Amino acid sequence: MNVVVACASGLLIVLIVCCACFFVRQNRIIKALKKQNAEFITLCDLIQAPIWFKDKELKLTWVNQFYALMFDKDRSYFLGLTDSDIAPKKLVEGYIRDDRYVLESKNVYRYRENEKAGLWFESVKFPLIGKDGSSYGVGGIAFNITAIKKSENMLHKLVHNDYLTGIPNRLCLSVEAARSLSESDATGQKLALVIVDIRNFSNINKINGHVVGDEILKLTAERIKTALAEYSVLLGRFSGDQFLVVLRNCNDGDVIKSAIAKIQNEIGNPYQIFGGAFAVSVSMGISIFPEHGLDYETLVRNADVALLSAKRASDSHIVTYSEVMGMGMNKRALIENKLSGAVARGEFYLFYQPKICEETGRIKGIEALIRWNSPEFGKLMPDDFIPIAEDSDIIVTISDWVLRTALEQNLVWQEKFGEMYPMAVNLSRRQISKPDFLSKIVNLLEDLNYPPHCLELELRESVLSHADVRILKDFGELREMGVKISVDDFGTGLINITNLKTFPLDCIKIDKSFVSNISKSRENQQIVDAIISLAKTFKLSLIAEGVETGIELDYLKQSGIEDIQGFYFAEPLNVDSMTEYIRRKKNPDF
Repeated sequence: MNVVVACASGLLIVLIVCCACFFVRQNRIIKALKKQNAEFITLCDLIQAPIWFKDKELKLTWVNQFYALMFDKDRSYFLGLTDSDIAPKKLVEGYIRDDRYVLESKNVYRYRENEKAGLWFESVKFPLIGKDGSSYGVGGIAFNITAIKKSENMLHKLVHNDYLTGIPNRLCLSVEAARSLSESDATGQKLALVIVDIRNFSNINKINGHVVGDEILKLTAERIKTALAEYSVLLGRFSGDQFLVVLRNCNDGDVIKSAIAKIQNEIGNPYQIFGGAFAVSVSMGISIFPEHGLDYETLVRNADVALLSAKRASDSHIVTYSEVMGMGMNKRALIENKLSGAVARGEFYLFYQPKICEETGRIKGIEALIRWNSPEFGKLMPDDFIPIAEDSDIIVTISDWVLRTALEQNLVWQEKFGEMYPMAVNLSRRQISKPDFLSKIVNLLEDLNYPPHCLELELRESVLSHADVRILKDFGELREMGVKISVDDFGTGLINITNLKTFPLDCIKIDKSFVSNISKSRENQQIVDAIISLAKTFKLSLIAEGVETGIELDYLKQSGIEDIQGFYFAEPLNVDSMTEYIRRKKNPDF
């Protein structure tokens, strides 16, 4: 009996000890869990992003402090609530759909949303999984990515918008215009593409500075936008001083005319900038979908062709593309391509035309005139390729070749006939604008041992109008060396009379357009008389070019002009013919 009691007492003690150990261990676990829970809550509350948990019925079971502060409520307020109770109605359906997807699929789900104006969030929803592997709820956290989103928007703006005017840039234009073309193709609507070019913008920058130029660009963008407010358009900055307008829904041809007129009227008003008034005019080139192209690149190219024609036109500065125009530009492109290597291939050659003193019949000088014998296009006159060459540095290479070749030939004639006549060579504006212009001429004269007084450099009026201090200095030094300087085709351009005083000149060449039929044209007579008066005022010599008849010669002689150039005495001659012409002049009885 005592043994049984002793055993029972022992077992009870063991049981008590075990229970005590169990409760101690459980208490430790509970304390650890409470500690972990407190740490978890502390961590969640420190995170500056809303965190929440929901049960299977999608009722909130816990939210962190940030979540509560977003709604300016106590944390306990949210327990048992659903999105229907607290979220904007337009978002509730989406939230519930996302939560159910996470519960059923047990997958993590990410998405971005703009819940409140100016605030962007990236939300992550994840399933709450029990030990048995089933979902018992949904958790979520939303990161505030407003700063990231603003950076993305800023980057997008920098990439797709012009920094100065704020309108779409060329990259954005190509994308949006292609989209508009697709829509027009689907709906059968015509679309017009218009390139708007500010005329003489480089001069505006040069004279008034880039600050004024920038303001003109910004105001022009605003004015075009205002002019086309009632139309369906895409407006962007196409290049430095050009804007591109994509005008949609143009089945009615009057739509284009009306829009163009509104642009002209809006831009036609003086620009008030920094207390000054600036007059701005534009040229416009137009291409139409689908007549002039089916894709953006083709339409742009054809509008650009039309713009080039508009900029050259004297009567209208608005031109719509045509196939004839395109054919001309294709030939122009081919000529430009072949020009680049023409000097190296030896395809250029010179003709020479003498300048004659009418009273004595003696040669006063010779002008070198370039020709091009192209394998692709045949024999071309200067008007066929010089304007194209002047658009690039190709003209500099060609001009350098002409100058050297003409001077070398003149040295050959000097050796043959014992006399050297002044050789006149035409210069291009691009050639003159190069910093090494003066040194190249000086080095050439020294290299050939050529006398400077037997070189005459012919300039166009436009060069005088745009001459800067460096150009004036270069020509001043050349003139001091003995080089003669003349203005070619005088009277055909716009020139400031004071340029005749400030620019170092020796001679004025009266353009053939004023010489032609001068005995019957009162207007031509008045122009020639005015030029003669200018020459006397500035003590410049005169020569008339393009003289073809005895009647023209007699009138010019009576006006006091003796130096003549034209078909009446001699047409442009090749080297052999010019050599024979000089021989006959020196030995008329031979």
